[in-house]
Amino acid sequence: MIKTYMDGFRSKNTLPQEFAKGNFDGIGLFPDQAKLDKWRNWRTGLRYEDRESGSVLSGALDDLLVKDGRYIPFDYKTKGSPTTEEAATLYYQNQIDCYALLLKENSLPPADFAFLLYYSPKTVMENGQVHFEIQSIRISADPERARLTFRAAITLLNQGEPSADPECEYCAWLSQKA
Repeated sequence: MIKTYMDGFRSKNTLPQEFAKGNFDGIGLFPDQAKLDKWRNWRTGLRYEDRESGSVLSGALDDLLVKDGRYIPFDYKTKGSPTTEEAATLYYQNQIDCYALLLKENSLPPADFAFLLYYSPKTVMENGQVHFEIQSIRISADPERARLTFRAAITLLNQGEPSADPECEYCAWLSQKA
């Protein structure tokens, strides 16, 4: 529903009133609805193939913003309560960095930041209508950090089966199940 809401403003080449000021000064919605629709699907989304390993990273964007020729990932989140910048960064930094890498590798120069847009229930009316608190959180976006993480994951996957660590509670649990 949030994507449909934003798409209505995309067709008007404007941002919703609640985003027209502050963090969003000079920023617009990515105008090409057909491309965005393609990129929103994980099967047809943006792709990056690591030349060294042949491994592929793909992703599906929620939305995309543009400012001064730079592309800004814009991801929607729902949560039961408002969040903090620290929590948003902890849980979503890697996702945002990967979006920046995907943009860069597809000739869409990324900005060095992205936005997470949180919708948290604020009140519920008698008729079941829910009013949401809307919270935008700006976090850094670094494609090279994502590239390092991706290559580290490839290395880990190519190492074969890991050995159990006697100090690891999960390894101990798994060995009891065997």
